[in-house]
Amino acid sequence: MTINEIVKATITTLTKNRIAMTPENYANAFCRIAKEKGFMVEDCKSVSRFIEKLNPAMQSDLSKYNVKTPDELLTYLVATLNRLVGQSEGKQSLILISLVKRLLQSISLLHNKEAKELASASLERIEYLADHNTFTLVKDKWFDFLGQYDDDPMKKLKAYYTLKSDDFSEIVDELITLEQNQEESHIFEPLASLIIASLSPSIASSMDDDLATLSYELRNSPSILNTKEVQDEIKLLVKRRISLDKNEVKERIASLDNLLGDVSSKIVTLIDNSNMSHDKIKGIKDELIALDYTKHSFEMMKEKLITIANSLEIETESLVHVMQDDDKKVKNLQEKVRKLELALAKAKKETRKDFLTNLISKRGLDEDLNRVDKSYERYGIDYSICFFDLDKFKMLNDTFGHEAGDIVLKYTGQVMNKIKRDVDIFGRYGGEEFLAILPNTALGGALIFAEKIRQEIEGYDFLYKGERITVTVSAGVTNRKDFSSQKAMIEGADKLLYKAKEAGRNRVFPENA
Repeated sequence: MTINEIVKATITTLTKNRIAMTPENYANAFCRIAKEKGFMVEDCKSVSRFIEKLNPAMQSDLSKYNVKTPDELLTYLVATLNRLVGQSEGKQSLILISLVKRLLQSISLLHNKEAKELASASLERIEYLADHNTFTLVKDKWFDFLGQYDDDPMKKLKAYYTLKSDDFSEIVDELITLEQNQEESHIFEPLASLIIASLSPSIASSMDDDLATLSYELRNSPSILNTKEVQDEIKLLVKRRISLDKNEVKERIASLDNLLGDVSSKIVTLIDNSNMSHDKIKGIKDELIALDYTKHSFEMMKEKLITIANSLEIETESLVHVMQDDDKKVKNLQEKVRKLELALAKAKKETRKDFLTNLISKRGLDEDLNRVDKSYERYGIDYSICFFDLDKFKMLNDTFGHEAGDIVLKYTGQVMNKIKRDVDIFGRYGGEEFLAILPNTALGGALIFAEKIRQEIEGYDFLYKGERITVTVSAGVTNRKDFSSQKAMIEGADKLLYKAKEAGRNRVFPENA
């Protein structure tokens, strides 16, 4: 059978079966008839040749679908390709999530407290829910971390050593090498100077032989600070320094007592002198009465009177001088006592006042907190505390300068102090942290107070050189009844403050109390 005959048979078959004469229908019918007649045409083998080039898995899959035409083969290949691309995207997402987890686990091993805590929190969040919102939140947290990252410790280290690397392990190796290659005196010399200053009695004007000897040795050989013997000796000498100061105070008190005794003695002497002068004056009077005008001439009487007058004048002047001299000593003593009293009162007042905010200092807050806690333990008088911390205060200092930071601290203290009640105790706990002690106040009332402080600070216009500075504050609030001890209550408030920071700042924790 010839090709022409196969062509005619193909046309006849399509016409008889009323099949449209399309290129696809014609090719299918032509190849089928040619195969039936045992006539092999190369164009009819194109699909088979393509299938043979595919892998065995795809050839097996194609046999199920009875693919015969190029269009059917193309349709199969497109569907298979789309399916493979979808699977690849899913695997890529899983790979990226796994990569993020491994990176966070690696960061948690670094020697940086803030990075470690943030990495652990981010990892915990992703393990709980790995969706778009989670990754956005984690990304923002790390953006805040990078914006506030403090590399001051490295800068401080570079001020003492010339470091060639930024890798932590290599830096440690460099420091060990520097330690081995340089004299220890260069390391211990600044520390030795501080210890010498601390050993010198702050009140006593001199040191004993042991203190003087150790100071001399430290100045000449600072490296001896690295020995346990010297460290133990320093502990003993610190106690001795305190003892020297105490002894000096005792000696000065004794000197003051002696001065008071001397004044007392002078007063007694003054009284004695007054009595003595009185007797002498009485004797002079007796001499005047005993004068015999009949037995003495006028000239002799005159001489006697002059002698008596001179004696009277001398005694009177002597008494006046003694009284004036003693009066000066008494006034000097009174002035010294007054200055001592003023100095003691000022020192006592200053220890309870923060110089910048004019609020109660940390020492004063600790004293008041202990006093309030004793009332709780003895009489069951409840109280709450609120820890406040200015948000992003370091960034504020870096942006506007420390002078602006001091101004913000000062006026923050004023704003907070204005809101508290008369019975409330409010002060600066340290840095940008403030503490409020609220006697006889339950947790709910303390949260209301803290929220009012937060709103007031957020809305306050802090101005520096004509520019407004936005300031917010976070707070942690606890009540004494919820904790077994004062220390546990303080630690609880501090943890809640940290949670408020982690939750986005400018808020009070606990939120749902």
